[in-house]
Amino acid sequence: MKSGIQFGAGNIGRGFIGHLLWESGYTTVFVEVFPKLVDQLNERAQYPLRLLGKNRKEINLTIDNLVAYRTDETQKIAEAITSAEVGFTAVGVKNLPAIAPLVAEGIKLRLKRNPVSFNIFLCENLKDAPNYFKNEVMAHLGETEKQFLQDKVGFVGTVVARMVPVMDNRFGVDDPLFIVAESYHILPYDAKAIKGTAPNIAGLKPVDNFPSEVDKKLFIHNLGHATLAYFGYLKGYQFIHQSIADREIKTMLDEVLNETFTAILHKYTDLDRKEQIEFVEDLKGRFTNPLLMDTVQRVGRDPVRKLGPEDRIIGGIKLCLSQNIFPKAILAVGGAALSYDYPNDPDAVKLQQMIATEGVPAVIQKVCGIDSQTEVGQEIIRWYQLLQNRFRKHQS
Repeated sequence: MKSGIQFGAGNIGRGFIGHLLWESGYTTVFVEVFPKLVDQLNERAQYPLRLLGKNRKEINLTIDNLVAYRTDETQKIAEAITSAEVGFTAVGVKNLPAIAPLVAEGIKLRLKRNPVSFNIFLCENLKDAPNYFKNEVMAHLGETEKQFLQDKVGFVGTVVARMVPVMDNRFGVDDPLFIVAESYHILPYDAKAIKGTAPNIAGLKPVDNFPSEVDKKLFIHNLGHATLAYFGYLKGYQFIHQSIADREIKTMLDEVLNETFTAILHKYTDLDRKEQIEFVEDLKGRFTNPLLMDTVQRVGRDPVRKLGPEDRIIGGIKLCLSQNIFPKAILAVGGAALSYDYPNDPDAVKLQQMIATEGVPAVIQKVCGIDSQTEVGQEIIRWYQLLQNRFRKHQS
């Protein structure tokens, strides 16, 4: 039976990739750093997955045909890579260096025993994740092995758009392996990065113009999500579906997505306008799904990172400006993100401390890389002050 190796058995590993491999008849080999999770997966050899459709329907599945290894089981992991049809990572960018030696050992053994093409799909939130991880793996290889990697191992970028909410008791299931995800089924990948033949796995969608897919994820999906989170938080909503049901917030979302949608069509002239309209409308429909119970705190977390110079908000502003579009609505999202003061988010606390000690203009310069004296900088500050006056004026 065909097998696929999945580094990371967390939300995306179990909630998306494990599902696609299972649906496609593959044995899934999970590699996971937490021993307790590995033991639980091996003891039961299955886990429950609940898919939530935007049609308000639930589908309960049992994902089986799997095995799990701890990250210290180097030889078993190398053997799995040697025989696997395909590999995936969903470990978080900061953890890629930790698994690079494991992949390198597998590539060494594969060269000796099964020197055919092998593709590793990077399900990580970093534009340059494939090259970054490739370089990390190469650092552990000799010259002959490096040549094999160059010729036969593909490091393939993907765009993960399936929403997987944080698990807690609100779903009414007391099971540490239980996972909930939306039913969105498509995993676009960079078709030009494939070595040999692409694996036949449900949901995988080859994309020739992969940079456009990355921009759509960051500046339509992620920026749209951030809009709902930060304005929803200011208005006191708990869930994303509550935010989008608010007429004022929905209007802001529409304006934000119109700005980035237009900019992306200007930038990538080969995209089909009708197809992109359908993508945006489908996304809005997914945001309204009440079954997900996706919290504004999960979507809004880490505001310092999300206000970074190349991330969804400031990156979206730059994208629009590069296409001669003044992003009035996205600038408002910048002001809302600066207002995000959720006390249980360390990054939000850090942001508010920076604002309190250094002032908004300095924070815009330091965090966003934006000159506070420019029109863009002044407009973000104006929105921040407007939102503070409206939502925080009664707070002590």
